[in-house]
Amino acid sequence: MKGDGPTFSDVPSENVPASALPASQDRRTRKRDARRDHLLDLAADLVESHGVDGVTMAALAEAADYAPASLYTYFSSRSALLASLQQRALVVLAQVAATHVAAWDAALADEDRRRPELASLARLWAFSNLFLAAPHTHPREFRLQQQLLVSVGAEDGEDAATVVPVAMAVLDVPRRLLDAATDSGAITAHVGAADPLEGPLDGSVLRTFAWVVALNGALMADGLTTGLPTTGAALGAELTAALLVGWGAQVELAAEARTLAARIEHQGEPG
Repeated sequence: MKGDGPTFSDVPSENVPASALPASQDRRTRKRDARRDHLLDLAADLVESHGVDGVTMAALAEAADYAPASLYTYFSSRSALLASLQQRALVVLAQVAATHVAAWDAALADEDRRRPELASLARLWAFSNLFLAAPHTHPREFRLQQQLLVSVGAEDGEDAATVVPVAMAVLDVPRRLLDAATDSGAITAHVGAADPLEGPLDGSVLRTFAWVVALNGALMADGLTTGLPTTGAALGAELTAALLVGWGAQVELAAEARTLAARIEHQGEPG
């Protein structure tokens, strides 16, 4: 999806409002940002055509008809280029999720007052449906995320760290939905979560990662060459149903919430 989401300019003035810049500098900044976005579009095309391994500075320079050295004024390395690609894709996905959540809130306002447990479970189902539809509704961004997840060492530690805050902003959407379901009594609170170093870990964070990883893994099954008698989306829905019940949701209420989500989720479509 070309042109979606904010840009991530690496120029010194990126945190200065455009209105505070001299007109000539503002124009230069906009032009630089536009060129950088165009380069990211071309890099995304390379991922589509050749996978993450096909994204090199030399390949991007050829696609853009740039001198290879000039690319380093926009991206300090291939790792930084991939991190910027990932950031932009995550911003698009986060904005899509936020837009849908706002629409679900409006559609479920009456249900929130009458049956908050049902409404909170419906939001979880709606998010599951939104996530499982992403390969079709936002294929470039979603495939990029999947490929980078399985491309070990594509980004160095410093560049990967710049992606973490954006990724956590995306994960904050399902985390808040899970918290709301816990607060409503629709699911039980997580007890005794710990991180790999045996430190305390917020239970909703652990559940968020478990859920998102499960859904992503289900969608990756669509790429199996042996084929399956079902789809990744269908597998993901089964996983969501099992997780909700495992987290304490009543089977009948979870099923009713699934039906409710199917009725209201179309109201989350942008525009």
